[in-house]
Order: sequence, then C-alpha cells, then structure tokens
Amino acid sequence: MNFLITQLKQFFPDRNLRKLLRNWKLLTVRKILYFPHIFSLGEKRFLLLFLAVALFSGSAFFLRLYIKNTYVQPQAGKTYVEGMLREPRNINPIYATTDGDRDIARLVFSRLFTYSGDGRIAPDAADGLEISADGKVYTVGLKRNVYWHDGGQLTADDVIFTIRTIQNPLYKSPLRTNWQGVEVEKVDTYTLRFNLRSPYAPFIENLTLGILPKHLWEGIGSEQALLHELNLKPIGSGPYKFGYLAQAKDGSITSYEVRRNPEYYGEGPWLKKIIFVFFKSEEEMLAAWQKERIDGFGPFPASRSGDLARETIKIMPLTMPRLFGLFFNEKTDESLADKRVRQAIAHALDKKEIADNVPSSGAIPVDSILPPGSPGYTNEIIKYPYNPEQSRALLESAGWKDEDGDGVREKGLRRSGKTEIVPLSLTLTTSDWPDLLKTAAAVQAALREIGIVVVIQKYSLSELESAVIRPRNFEILLFGQVYGYEPDPFAFWHSSQIKDPGLNIALYASKKADQILEESRRISDLEERAVKYAELQRIIASDLPAVFLYSQLYLYALPENINGVEISKISLPADRFNEINKWYIETRRVFK
Repeated sequence: MNFLITQLKQFFPDRNLRKLLRNWKLLTVRKILYFPHIFSLGEKRFLLLFLAVALFSGSAFFLRLYIKNTYVQPQAGKTYVEGMLREPRNINPIYATTDGDRDIARLVFSRLFTYSGDGRIAPDAADGLEISADGKVYTVGLKRNVYWHDGGQLTADDVIFTIRTIQNPLYKSPLRTNWQGVEVEKVDTYTLRFNLRSPYAPFIENLTLGILPKHLWEGIGSEQALLHELNLKPIGSGPYKFGYLAQAKDGSITSYEVRRNPEYYGEGPWLKKIIFVFFKSEEEMLAAWQKERIDGFGPFPASRSGDLARETIKIMPLTMPRLFGLFFNEKTDESLADKRVRQAIAHALDKKEIADNVPSSGAIPVDSILPPGSPGYTNEIIKYPYNPEQSRALLESAGWKDEDGDGVREKGLRRSGKTEIVPLSLTLTTSDWPDLLKTAAAVQAALREIGIVVVIQKYSLSELESAVIRPRNFEILLFGQVYGYEPDPFAFWHSSQIKDPGLNIALYASKKADQILEESRRISDLEERAVKYAELQRIIASDLPAVFLYSQLYLYALPENINGVEISKISLPADRFNEINKWYIETRRVFK
C-alpha cells in the first residue's frame, strides 16, 4: 500500500489528493465511489494503464510460478480414427497374417515382451527374464496385475496354452515353424520356462507373441478355431478392448472400434477410443482424409505427400528391415558365373535414383545384406558405386564386346562342339507388385545403357513362389528379404538353405560364411554377435551373389495433436502400435 501511495504522489501532486491520502482511513463508501472524479481525463488514463501493467505483471509472475511448479500429464479422452485398406478377419495372434489383423491384435492382446519405438526389447506382461549360460533355457516371470478384459488373471497357464496351440498341427497356425523344437513348462503360477534344443540368440523375438486366454479358447476345437466369433470380437489383456464393428450388407466390415481398457497394467492408455475405417482403394482413403473423416493412415505413396500438406498432419518415415535386390543364379546362365559381369551390373545401377523414384512408400539405398540400423550392421564393406564406365570396362575385360555397334554386347561361347556368337541377354523375374515392376523397368533401362539386354518376366506372388523361387528357376530374381528386430541371416545365406524350403535363393555357398552363421546363432551377447555379422557382410559383399538396392520405408500420417508418439523403426506395420498406450491428445497440469 505504501508503494502505491508513493507512486501516486509522484505523478499526482494535487493538494486535494495528498489531503485525501492522509485521511484514507476516514474514507467512506460514498467517498470511495467519488474517488475517480478527482482525476483529470489524462490522470484517469494513466491510472488505468498503471493498474493494467500491474495486473499483467502479477498475472505473468503467478503464471510462471504455476508452470515452474507443475508439469503436463496426459489425460484420458478423445478419439483417434485411422484409415485402412484391408478389413480384419482373424484378430487372433496365432492366426493373424494380414496387416489389418495384426494391427488390431496388437492393441487387444498383451505379449511377454515388446519392442520400443527405436527397436529395443522391453518387457510387456513379463517382469523378468533369465537366460542360461548355454543359451538353451529362457525363464520368464509374469507381472501379477495383468487381467483379461473379462476379469480373469493372466498366468503361466495362458502362455503355455497359446504356444502349445500353435505347435499343434491341427490348428494350422502360420507361426508353427517358429516354435518347432521348443519345449515350454510351468514353474509356478507366474513363472514359465522355455527349453531350446540348441542355442538360438534371436529366440527373444519369439516372446513378442500375443497371448490367448486359456479359459475361453481351451473348449474350442481346431475345426472351429478359424471360424469362431472370438476372432472378430476378441478378448485379450492389452490396452484396448473390443467395442463394436459395423458391417455392410455383403458382410464386409466397414469400421471397427476398440475402447480404452481402464484396468490396463501399464501406463495409460490415454486415447478413449480408436476407430478403424476400411476402404477399397488408396484413392478412397485419401479422399476420406481430405474430407476429415479420418485422422491418419498409412502407408501412403511418397508421390502423394503434397496432397497431405496441411498444418494438422505429420508424416513419419519409419524404417523397416526389408531389403529388395537382385539375386543371381549362376547355374542357369554361365555369364553370371563370371564375377566381373555381376560387378558390372552392380556398378550400372544408380541406387539412390531408384530408391528416390521407384518405391511408392519411400526407400533408402542399401549395399549390405543386413538392414541399416540392425544389430551388427556395418558400412565398412566393399561397395559398387554407380559408375557405368567401370561397368563397360569390366564387361570388356570379360570378353563381352559390341563388335557390330548395335548397342548389345556379344561373346563367342563354345557350345555343342562349336563356337557361337551369343548376345549378353538376361531374364529378370519378379512379382507383379507395382513397385517391383517399376524397379525391374529401372534395372532394365540401366543395363541396356551398358550393352546388356534384359527381358522382364512377371508372376503373381503365389506363382512366383511355386514356379520360380522353390525350384530356383530364374537367372536374375528381383525380390525381397524380410528380417525381424533380431536379424538372423542363417536362412538366407547358409548353404544348407539352398534347396527348398530354405530361403537361400542366391544359391550361395561359402564355408567361411557357414561357420560365421552357425556360430552367431549360439552367441547371446549382442556385441560379440555384431562382430560376427560385420565379418559376414564383408565376405558376402566381396563374393557378390546378389546386389541389394533399397530398404523399404513405411510412411505414416498422423494428426499433429497426437502426442507421445515416438517411433522410428518397425519390423511389421503393426509395430507402430507397440507403445499405443502412451499416445494422448488431452492433457492436464499437475503439481510436482
């Protein structure tokens, strides 16, 4: 009060004002109401300005004090709507094979372990893990506060039931091969043990399997399992539970809703509802987003990113451990047996241009047999940078020349007892997937520039698998390799996997590589395994049984107002929901 009086005296030296202030204790209500009339118009304006500044300063001070002593906390509320292209059919972790199935199953079912947004293993329903010194025994403890959406408690019996159902051939689970040779046993209600026949370091990824409720599924026979209502109206123990589904007259699902599980054992979940809306085409989905019928979707073509240019959207390029490249079959074409020809092909390809312009969902160029960012990945290998002149020189040294000037290289080869002039022509086989056909066309054009004729053969994916991949019936195959979070190149590069059903489609055989692949599987220490993988990459890059072109990206569109989303790396599209429980829109401030 004294401060205010001092300031008023300084700016208002009027004798009456000073007298009024000396007698402020004698002020009556009437005098107080008359108080403003003693000032001139200019004095009133100044006084109002003074009071406004004081009020603003005080408010700013208390606001800073409030912010300093509180923090933002997510609050449950709001709904997120996402567009999808494929409706779900089996929202069941032992049957889910499509992205739609896996996406929703990831929200509904708990897993023993999960992966964080940057690809690190993390506990989910498990609260402990012990691995034996020989790498053959995994002992897992369970959290005590995990409950099914219908109220029962998740125990070791549920985990054991899920795995044994997968292992039972009558249930025809596509995951059965992952669990062959694994014995699971109950230690107590909240502890179980996995026994492996031999050490297998990437086994930890098997433990990211969704868990089924035994009390609901144990009475359902194998002949009923695939058709049971629980596949569309599942009961799990994850952060979200089934809400409702809407169907069209033909029975197709048009939308699917999951609701927040308030009894969830982990952080959150904060989004009140998540609704999936299904579309028949990418164009329909994009149109729905433009009309604000959906909030986000993925993946979308990089070429259409301009259509999403508005402030309310954020585009997240998520890396995926999927590699696409050219695999050489040296046994079906003798020209490919010459390493110089394979090197010439590698130098002729501008990987950056292909990665930037061909894959619809975006990609990054690669050189190694392992995806960038995966454990053991190294950039210190032999590379074959884009250099068409080097390609031409290599082909010349290998005897492939364009003597007649028609742009196609030829060479005299001894066949049936006589020498024939043979053009350098190769067949490139791939699937009819548009991205791969575009890539094949880019390779065809690049090799034509150095004098190699390429004929493209396309098949449907099922035909490609049965008529080309299994019998290894190709000269050059344009195809992909899909890794998990824990890369295991054994199936792709060990000589024992050359014949079907092995995945060594390059028919690659190397004693050094075999030894490294066998040893790596038995090493549980990640750093030690990484050293082995680095050596493996250098060996295979030198031998050049394949030329890798790019690693696929997953472009994900999310509304700007969703917070808590920290994703940079996924293995499957469903992995974008690994930490969905942390996503939020609504917030509140809480005192520290």
